[in-house]
Formats: sequence, C-alpha cells, structure tokens
Amino acid sequence: MSEGFKRQLVSALLDKYERSSFFYTEKRPTRRIMLKLYDGGQTEFPQYDIEQYETRSVINFAVQALYEAQLLSYRWMKGEENHIIAEVWLNFENISSAYSLIGRQPKGDLVDEVCLELLNSIDKVRSGWAKQFLSDAYDIISRKRSIGNRLPVDRSERSDLLRAICCIDQMGELEMLERVFSLQCFGDSKRFEKAIRARLLGILSKYLDYEDDNTDEEILRQVGITKYPEQLEFCGQVTMFFDSGTIDFSHLIFGGVVNSKDFQRGQLRVSPTIERVISIENRANYIEYIYKQKNDHELVVFHGGQFSPAKRKFLMAVAASIPTTSHWYHWGDIDFGGFSMLARLRREIKHDVIPYRMDKSELIRYSLLTASVQPQYIEKLCSLKRHSELADCLPCIDHMIENRVKMEQEAMLTDLI
Repeated sequence: MSEGFKRQLVSALLDKYERSSFFYTEKRPTRRIMLKLYDGGQTEFPQYDIEQYETRSVINFAVQALYEAQLLSYRWMKGEENHIIAEVWLNFENISSAYSLIGRQPKGDLVDEVCLELLNSIDKVRSGWAKQFLSDAYDIISRKRSIGNRLPVDRSERSDLLRAICCIDQMGELEMLERVFSLQCFGDSKRFEKAIRARLLGILSKYLDYEDDNTDEEILRQVGITKYPEQLEFCGQVTMFFDSGTIDFSHLIFGGVVNSKDFQRGQLRVSPTIERVISIENRANYIEYIYKQKNDHELVVFHGGQFSPAKRKFLMAVAASIPTTSHWYHWGDIDFGGFSMLARLRREIKHDVIPYRMDKSELIRYSLLTASVQPQYIEKLCSLKRHSELADCLPCIDHMIENRVKMEQEAMLTDLI
C-alpha cells in the first residue's frame, strides 16, 4: 500500500513541476516545487486524511521512505511532529530518479521527441495545409514546452497521425477509397476510421477552406480520401478518348457523367467552338442553368464544393483544352465558401476566372432572401480580404461584412421559375 502512495506523491509533485514556469523556461527552480498535505484543513493531496489514522500513517511512512531515497523533503505540522505532515517538496537534484521511480518519461524529453518527429514530417510534406499544420504544431509545442491537445500524447497514436498526413501528401493528385488508404498506410483497413479519422478531420477543418455545412466526406474528399469514386458532371461539346474507343458527350443535351477512375485512363478534348465555360457550385443551379439558359457554345461544369484532387485534374484538363479565346465564369454562393472556391479556381486552375452573379448588386436585389450570419462567420469573411485573387470582389465582400449577410445561389432560381 505504501508503494502506491509513493508513486502518487511523486506523480503529483512532477505534475506540479511540469505546470510551473520553471519547466516552460527550462530554468532550474528558484523556489520549492511543493505539495501541501495539510494546511489548516486544506490539502493538495486528498488521500492524506488526518482523521484516518491508518491511511495517514502509511502516507507518513511513504514520505519518509522517499526522503531517505533523497527524492523529496518534508516538514511536520507545527506542534504535530511525527504525526501530521504539513508539506513535501521535490528534490530537484534527483528529479531523474523521481521519473524513473514511477516509470514516467520526463515531459521535457517527450516534448523534444515530439518536436523532432514534427521536424522530420515537415521535411517530407509539400502540400500547404500539411506543412502549415505541422509547422504551427512545432512552433506552439516548442514554445510552450507542452503537447497540449495539438497531437496525441500516446506515441503510437501520434505516429499513426503523422504517418497518415505524410501518406495523404504523397498521394498528390490521386484519389483513394478510405479503406484502401487505411490498408496502404497502416496495413489495416479499419485503422484510419477507428483511430485517425476524427482527429484528422479536426485538422483539415482548420487548415482547409470549407463551409460549416460541409460533411466529413466532403472535407476528406478535398485531400483525395473518398467513400466511393467521384462523379464528374458536365454538359457541352466534350469528347473523351480511350484506348478502346471514343465517347462524344455533345449528344447528351442535359449533361453527362464520367467516373473519376474512367477519366484518369482517358483523354479529354473540348470542342474549339466553345466560347465560354461556366462552373456552378450548387446542383440545383447547375441543372436549371442547363435546362433554361445554356447555349451550344457553352460548356457547363458542376463544381460542387471545394474540389478534390480528382476534380482538380478534370478542371485543369478543361482549362488546357478550351480555346484561348474562351472565357471561364464561376457561379457560386455569395458567402465564404463561394468566394474561397473562386479564389482557388483562379489560383490553381485559371487566373482569369470571372465571377458570375456574385456581386453586391445581387445581394441588394435578393436582400429578402439573404441569411444573417454570426460574429465568428464575419471573421471568416474578413479573412477573404487577405486573398490577392479576390481584389475585384472586395465591394461584395465588404457589403456582406457590413450587413452581416450571405446568400446561397439557389435564391436566384426565382428568376428562372
């Protein structure tokens, strides 16, 4: 029983040391790392109940044993010598022995170990979100000398999370089913879902552009992890060439679909008669536009949410195939998601993509159909102003911020009814 109390006492003292400013500044303590056992009815060690003679005696014995081992010192309560201990404090000269006694890795060693793991991972990744997360984690952990909740404390869980991030980065433009990814990354088809998925989603939701109503599957799809192969939807004069033959989609007047796996094994060609491409974020608007507005010289692309690596390859193929005289428009929600998609299209696909019906006049015109937003959403809207790609959209963004509104593009379908 005494051994258990010895471990608890040492553990409590080490906890206190690791929370102290001396640990964070890596300086030798200039005052005692102290634990009060009994101080006028108050205690920092609830197990020390002075009314319970047997328990108190066992703890007194444990303290004396630790003193003899030179791990701590103590002071009796005045007038209660040899009966009630007032306080104990850590013998810093033998702190390594204190850690060894309870089989605990020194927090400083753990922090150094984690920092080295992060530096090794930073050197391996290229994608912006991964490098930024790992760099931020390293900066905070090295500065605060604490892992906190940035990474798992458990070495195995932490290793698996960092491995998953590196594996996703190495996928590049590839798309992979979730369980296939788990099998390739961990040798276990369910390891990702059981132990890594939730924490990774927390990271991605902070470092990727997304809307609050995005599903977990939509967020994971941005980095190429899917539940099923993506469907690429478009309508217009497009031809796909395969080793086994050619498919002309121009005959499908209401649009066609290509599985992303099929797209990867073929070659896309856009007709030279196409004068304009329009990518549309929401499905309802995509369908209504095809039914009621599309002309023969347009290629209409269903954009959906933030595009995945597979859809990025498709959009890049479209951009590379259209005539140099063609114009590319994007019609999205007038909100954070819509403008972040526009910025990304300009940054990664085609620098001169033109916003379609995404300006201040539309917000004013449909003011009765706008939705109010919360202060935290205003912060997201303000972050859009830092994107150099959106300089021409600032009047609309400022209007959203000043009036605390946003609008989904479905509101404009009232024109088409």
